[in-house]
Amino acid sequence: MPKLEPKVVQKELEQGYLWPVYWLYGSERMKIRELLRRIRKAVLGDEGSALGLGSMLSEDLFDATDLSAGGASAILDAAQSSALGGGLRLVIVREAHALKEPEVLASLFGPRVKTPDSRLVSVCVFLSKDLDGRKKFSKALLENAAVVACEEVPEAEREAWVQYLAKRRGLNLEPRLVTLLSQLDPWSLDSIDQELEKYSIGESADVIFAGAGASGSLAHSVEGFLDALLTKNLAQALKSIDSFADSPDESLPLLGLLAWNVRHLALLVAERESGTRSGLKLSPYVAERLQRWGRHWKLSEILELQQRLEELDYSLKQTPLLPLGAWAGLVLSIQSQ
Repeated sequence: MPKLEPKVVQKELEQGYLWPVYWLYGSERMKIRELLRRIRKAVLGDEGSALGLGSMLSEDLFDATDLSAGGASAILDAAQSSALGGGLRLVIVREAHALKEPEVLASLFGPRVKTPDSRLVSVCVFLSKDLDGRKKFSKALLENAAVVACEEVPEAEREAWVQYLAKRRGLNLEPRLVTLLSQLDPWSLDSIDQELEKYSIGESADVIFAGAGASGSLAHSVEGFLDALLTKNLAQALKSIDSFADSPDESLPLLGLLAWNVRHLALLVAERESGTRSGLKLSPYVAERLQRWGRHWKLSEILELQQRLEELDYSLKQTPLLPLGAWAGLVLSIQSQ
């Protein structure tokens, strides 16, 4: 069978369906944790999962990095053992990509069933960083188990995820904050949820970007610098540098934001100059800003700016150059174009 989307598995669980074996993999740890929580609830029930009774009576936990050769047999034994107190047994295997001789686990494979079903004795959930498609066992997994890719969120879907995570915390974010959060780099659901937690406590946009600088709100400073730089208002851009340049906690996230915007600006300008459409999907708020900025740039200039951003990233992280001078050099390089 093909790989399953997390939302498909969630729907199956809501309908009472379970697979004997789940293989959850990918870089989005929040998606994996949420699926594991739902599977645990479906296997152990509300009371067992909430009170931790499942951990004592019906749940086994393994870490594949701690298992020696033949360790997969211990997982097999646990999965084939009856749960104390009746019901299903839940077996969880962390770092499953490190399993040695996983082929012995093939006997656990089976079809999806609707519970209760006497054929289902246990549910095994393997948590892995990846799925090596070259291995014979991986091919068997794809054919006989629920393989779920919990991969990074595409850029076009980030704003929707930011809004979902904000709503889950009871927050109502301004469009500009949704956009800024969707452009953070590096980006993950966990990092965004952490920023939203800080926002809910501080009740200010400042805390999302590591606190306000001496000159005022950093969130507004970020937007001010981006707009000044990308409209080529270089005098204003130079004035804004003092508010963030000497603070890595502020300047590095800003560099990520700038790189994201410049990358999409390059696509937009390339569309304009070639007369073609790339199918780039952006929110109206972002599209309006990029259209406005794009009027100030040629594609060759944008590509040169991308190169200078890479050089700035290296300078800030790997060289002893003063950050203020490095940022000023970026702004002044635009003047020479």
